[in-house]
Amino acid sequence: MQVMLAWFAETPQAEGARAARAARFAQALGGLVPASWQRHEFGADDWGVIVLHPGDLGSYRWPTVATEGPVTAVSLGIPVGLDVAAGPAALAGRLLAGADVHRDVVPPFGLLALGTDHFVLQQDWLGMARVFTGEADGVTAYCTRPTALAAFLHDRVRPDPAGWTSYTVCGHFGGDLSPIAGTRLLRPGERVTGRRRAGGGWDVAAELRFATDDVVGSGYADQGRPVDEQLDRAADALTTAATSLHQLHDGEVTLGLSGGKDSRLIAAALVAAGRTPRFATNDDTRVEGEVARELVQRLRDRRGLDPEHVIQRAGAPAAVLDTGLRERARLVADLHDHQFPSTYLIRPAARATLPESVRPASFTGAAGELAVGYWYPPADADPAPTPEQAGLSRLMAGAPSAAVAPEALAAERARIAAILARARAVGLRDEHLIDYLYLVERMRRWCTSAYVTGMVTPFLAPGFVATTFALTAAQKRDRLLHTALIARLVPEWADVPFVSATSGPSTAVRVWEGDGVAAVADLLDTASGPLTGLMRRPVVEQALRKAVQGGRPDSRILQQFTALAVASQRLEPGTTRPSTGTTYALVTAPPRPRAPQQGRFAGLRWIRRSRLGDRLWVSVRRRVRGR
Repeated sequence: MQVMLAWFAETPQAEGARAARAARFAQALGGLVPASWQRHEFGADDWGVIVLHPGDLGSYRWPTVATEGPVTAVSLGIPVGLDVAAGPAALAGRLLAGADVHRDVVPPFGLLALGTDHFVLQQDWLGMARVFTGEADGVTAYCTRPTALAAFLHDRVRPDPAGWTSYTVCGHFGGDLSPIAGTRLLRPGERVTGRRRAGGGWDVAAELRFATDDVVGSGYADQGRPVDEQLDRAADALTTAATSLHQLHDGEVTLGLSGGKDSRLIAAALVAAGRTPRFATNDDTRVEGEVARELVQRLRDRRGLDPEHVIQRAGAPAAVLDTGLRERARLVADLHDHQFPSTYLIRPAARATLPESVRPASFTGAAGELAVGYWYPPADADPAPTPEQAGLSRLMAGAPSAAVAPEALAAERARIAAILARARAVGLRDEHLIDYLYLVERMRRWCTSAYVTGMVTPFLAPGFVATTFALTAAQKRDRLLHTALIARLVPEWADVPFVSATSGPSTAVRVWEGDGVAAVADLLDTASGPLTGLMRRPVVEQALRKAVQGGRPDSRILQQFTALAVASQRLEPGTTRPSTGTTYALVTAPPRPRAPQQGRFAGLRWIRRSRLGDRLWVSVRRRVRGR
């Protein structure tokens, strides 16, 4: 993780204006950046670049900032999948010369190349690198943190209504949307080029280069090619990503090994390539730990390998509840600029500052869902939803629709419909439309590897993604890639059943545990800004009451409202009311005893609890009264 700000002005800027912007940027970062971080600064009166990153790069061989001669490279992430033998400055030189250096990269990765009176900023093909942009008063700026960008440009930080609508409905900011008004994320494959004029000032232009639609379209065009050819391409993409990471990182690499199919396939590719990693397993769900232990034991018994295998709990109650819900929400929002999913509220509290050192490299099995039709409706569904209906339902699951304001639901339906229309324009049909949604929305914006240097997602290698779109929907439902490649690479694992989401109960914390009920109740009383209006307060209150009474409310309701309320109190000043304790007293009050029912049919009033029963009740009552 690093912080970058780059700005380019149409005309030279007065010293006072530059100093004011710099002060606002520093204030927006607050105490977030440790004193041990390195600082690089370049610029003149019409442009500037500030890069902050950990001084301790750990085992990484790829520096964040590198200068050779007139060329400076600023890397946002590490270039897994690329030819890196010549080093960062050479890669930046190729970008300055116009090459599509990002074609083979495993997202996220952004690259800023600075030359003599010339710069190029390249977003990765999926648009996953967190580089936001905005404009004000003749200055165009780019920054890895939208809050700091808005402070730098506008001297104010306000929430973006469209971004938070998407967050509420989908659980993440969709497309290019940002949590902060006046900023947006760079588009997939977007390239920004700037040239300095002789008299000062910059001409800046943006264009789209090799991007998501190119990867997806090329794969879809390959449908019908021999299965072995498809398997070879997928296996090659995985092993190339693994080999590339080892060229960039000197130390041990960790793989989160679950009992599921995705991490097992990555593990199989690594073992077959002689790159056996250190394994780590979360056993919040007991069967996950059991299956992962069996897989590692088979490597020991049948291959003579002895990899390190760490078993841990991601959401152990003691580690989570030691910090209150409201503080956990504030910390995760500050650290990641509001962009982490609210599901992380049931994890241990985030750090108060950015990390002192870059964490060791690791692999994650995210994006393997593209190869198995993860979001597909059942093949025998009756009635069968259209791909558009199924995709909408899956993507709009950040909170139950009954808990979301109707206008927010309508806005998201319209936004997602436009994405589906673009997918059709690429040539996609049938369930591949659903995969497209998963890739450009869920993987691009929800996947947390976008925020961590060295968390590598091999399934996002362009060759692997293209292969998933070359498979048919039936082949995906049959898990062809996973089962065939695992049997080919590590046949000892082929007969170990996969763990599914329904394989057993989880011991992870629930959001209402600890001080959760009291915290959400207080947020209902105090947070009254427009962001909280994206959810229906009576539904949130009802969920709280259910939790108090020992029930199991939908966690999404309370998690999403908590994230919105904490963001509102930070981004919508003047909308926070004094704490009263009213809601807490209401939801924790013992239920009122029901008054005895009177009349001939009192004992049958339970019939009216269903819609059909209510109609029958009214019909019978009319007949009785008509006698």
